Amino acid sequence: MSHLLAAAGGAARTAAPPAAPGDGPAGRGPGGHRRRRWPPRTRLVFATVAGWSLFLAVFLTLTGTQWWWRPFELMPPLLFVAVPLLLAPLTLLARPVRARLALVLVGCLVLGADLAGLNVHALPGGRDTAAPVPADAIRVFAWNTEYWHDGDDPERFYAYLADQRADVYLLSEHVGWDLAGHRPVRVDHRAELRERFPDYQIVAVGELLTMSRYPVVRHHALDATPYLTDRQLGGPPPGSDFADYYRHKILRTDLLVGGTVFSAYNVHIPVQLDVSMDPRRPEFTAFMRAQEIRRQAHHRAVVADLAGNPAPVLLAGDFNATAAMGELRALGRRLRDALPASQQIHPVSWPDGNIPLWRLDWAFTAGPVRVHDYRMVPGRGMSDHRGQLVTVSVS
Repeated sequence: MSHLLAAAGGAARTAAPPAAPGDGPAGRGPGGHRRRRWPPRTRLVFATVAGWSLFLAVFLTLTGTQWWWRPFELMPPLLFVAVPLLLAPLTLLARPVRARLALVLVGCLVLGADLAGLNVHALPGGRDTAAPVPADAIRVFAWNTEYWHDGDDPERFYAYLADQRADVYLLSEHVGWDLAGHRPVRVDHRAELRERFPDYQIVAVGELLTMSRYPVVRHHALDATPYLTDRQLGGPPPGSDFADYYRHKILRTDLLVGGTVFSAYNVHIPVQLDVSMDPRRPEFTAFMRAQEIRRQAHHRAVVADLAGNPAPVLLAGDFNATAAMGELRALGRRLRDALPASQQIHPVSWPDGNIPLWRLDWAFTAGPVRVHDYRMVPGRGMSDHRGQLVTVSVS
């Protein structure tokens, strides 16, 4: 019997057709047919699409949670849309899996449009323009001034503010900067503002300054100190004489608007990293870790304050975050972005100039607040940020 089996096996091996060029070593498919190995161009396209899909999955998993992932989060958000669009034509070369790869890229594009912060309401028919703006609507201007008017003509600076004709101004970086010492310097320009804006009340804490044509009922700066996971690393640097600069990055001012208390939050969340530092030195990563602790603490502080605030809310300023970043996406699930009131498909605020690529400045609302108009205003060379002009009404 063993001789018969051996003979049968030898015959089968003799009768088997030779392997076709490109066939795998053992690649038999259903029915015993050999599977052909994909050609090099198919494997290359498959690897590229798979690589981008994997990057998206990792990005969504790590964003807003790991300090060392922050450099990857700083990519221009439009890349989340551009990459799948650029890869789409290549799927035509990826026979026999081009249909499946195209489907994967459609999913990446849908996710990417959200991560890029595209405004579908700016498309024809996407905005509700029928309702007129009420006469008592509130005009708010939020702007990172880039160290107030340091290096600029003060008269031109204040004329720019007046040109916005805002009822409420939410201004950040009311501060100077010591380049040699790499530290903030306390300033006070309230007297200048009172002279130029006599009809406004002024509240200033740390680097934040709010001006309001409406009566100020109360105000307080949110203290991030209780929310620091590491007070030694996330607190003010040793020897700092300006602790308020680090403790207070959100200033809440309650205003009396038509008999209703309206809360305006002036926001400036710390930046993730310092591009002027050498990334090879330990100071670079130490700064990133400290900034991450501070950023998360300020986010926790504002979430806690909002939870105990029943008033209508506008939260606006420089969040140093894009639509793709985890902590901003979490905040956006609690509040309403002013974006649908914009006429731009992709409004951007930084850097102010010919090719701004990032929207780092945001405006959110909560409660019975309706946004009638939302736009970015060029800073005329006085800041690296564009301003946000928001028109709202409170019912």
